[in-house]
Amino acid sequence: MKQGFSIFISETQTEIKTFISGKNDDFHFQNENPEILIEGVLLNKKKLLRDYASKDYQTLILELYRQKKEKLVAELEGEFRGFIYDKNLKKIYVFTNATSTQRVFYTKIGNAVFIDTNLVRLNKSLKNKNLKTAPDLDAVYQMLCFGSLLENKTILENVYKLLDGHFLEIDTDEIKIEEKQYFTPNPKEYYSKSKEKAIREIHEIFEDSVLMEYEKDREFSKKHLALLSGGLDSRVAMMYAVKNGMKPDNVFCFSQSGYYDEKISRKIAEDYGLHYEFVALDSGLFLNKIDELAEISEGLVLYTGGIHVQYAVGKLQFQDFGVFHSGQIGDGVLGTFNSVPKKKKPSAFRILLNPDFLPKVENTFNSVIKKYDSEEIFLMRNIAFNRPLLGAHVLQQKAYQTSPFMTKDFMKLALSFPEAWKYKHKFYLEWISEYCKEATKYTWERTLMKPNAFWKMKAGDYFLKPAFVRWNKHILKTPQKASMYPYQYYYDIYPEIREHYQNYFDENIRRLENYSELKEEIRKLFAKPNFYSKTHAINILAIFKLYF
Repeated sequence: MKQGFSIFISETQTEIKTFISGKNDDFHFQNENPEILIEGVLLNKKKLLRDYASKDYQTLILELYRQKKEKLVAELEGEFRGFIYDKNLKKIYVFTNATSTQRVFYTKIGNAVFIDTNLVRLNKSLKNKNLKTAPDLDAVYQMLCFGSLLENKTILENVYKLLDGHFLEIDTDEIKIEEKQYFTPNPKEYYSKSKEKAIREIHEIFEDSVLMEYEKDREFSKKHLALLSGGLDSRVAMMYAVKNGMKPDNVFCFSQSGYYDEKISRKIAEDYGLHYEFVALDSGLFLNKIDELAEISEGLVLYTGGIHVQYAVGKLQFQDFGVFHSGQIGDGVLGTFNSVPKKKKPSAFRILLNPDFLPKVENTFNSVIKKYDSEEIFLMRNIAFNRPLLGAHVLQQKAYQTSPFMTKDFMKLALSFPEAWKYKHKFYLEWISEYCKEATKYTWERTLMKPNAFWKMKAGDYFLKPAFVRWNKHILKTPQKASMYPYQYYYDIYPEIREHYQNYFDENIRRLENYSELKEEIRKLFAKPNFYSKTHAINILAIFKLYF
């Protein structure tokens, strides 16, 4: 996460520092004008080389800029970010990918612009210029309320995250900065063909997306590693790869041992003859890695969202693979974000985690949701892109994570389907019943039933799964068997965790001394008996420790 680049622009200088590794598809052309840097994995590089009849990568990028100028970014697919510095035009364009997985941050203070791919480094750069940084208290309360920040917010006052599918245009002469959009998954109109054709099209795009990922491993001369759990998304992605002759060399799962994620993924791997690697999360002592995860999250999302991933990837034995193949955001883009079978304005539904803090951010929240006419699009950005991708940043310490559900073509098509089709995952189940029926032969961890009939969604979501959880927690008194990562159980049984959290709180509560109201709220939050509340309190202390 300490890779990327930093850019400082003032009336007297333009300073660029780069930290790219030179691996994957990293590219930095700086001998002539324009200077261009791209960091990451371009899934469609081979296709672009072919389409533009380019002899090599450098020729391709320069030709794309000649033809498309700054809009060249719209041609790229994958996990990337970068910049273009055209000295003749006195313009710098800074971009991120379509899902903003690859973060870029920026601020303008007086007649100076600071841009960095690492928020902690940006904070230090500001301080090195004798510029005081301060917490954005609205962002602090957003974190307490939602577990992540809305839109382009960061925890630093007047510092912003570049939005998904956007680029910055900076005039280095006049020191002007503007954020512009190059891609949105938001459709202008509903899909107009039949559902049968829609299912065929989503199958074809998904298949192409899977093959593009796995071909990237081959391009890198690397092996295939697929994440596999008891969920639906990862198995569908993996099974599409197998059906198309791209058998993973290793599948990787991590959860509480004996839980359904292990049981189901182990059975699938066995049936498909796949090398299976499992990491048990049983001890829970990884929960003590607070500062480590707070720095990776950069204060944009609750640190516990990736803390188990950090432990698991540290135990990973399989090496020499290209990317982590995942099923990230699959259920979201195909139904989870539709609370009713029709288009509706967004509300706090699904995103709200702690209603006690909603009054603190209600005005900001209402101003944000006014910009959206669809809860699905709002939740795509503010949950799918802003919240769960901490895991991707953790994995990225070893390799980039990709997902066929996150390509531009897939998201654009899926979001164009009527909400009524996708509601309760109906379209998803119809699609896999037609083109990936093997995925329906195994239990789905979410419902504890096989995903081979629509009635099982309701039966599993509302009856079987809740009953299973209650049975283990309250009757059998075995809460460790009721979750992939039972954090409350770990906290309750291991005194080392309880002591660590108490010590962390005692040592860092002083950091809120200048914010008396917030300090008292954090005290009350940490005093609650449930571990979930304690982590929200600790998260704020970790953020203040990291930045201020």
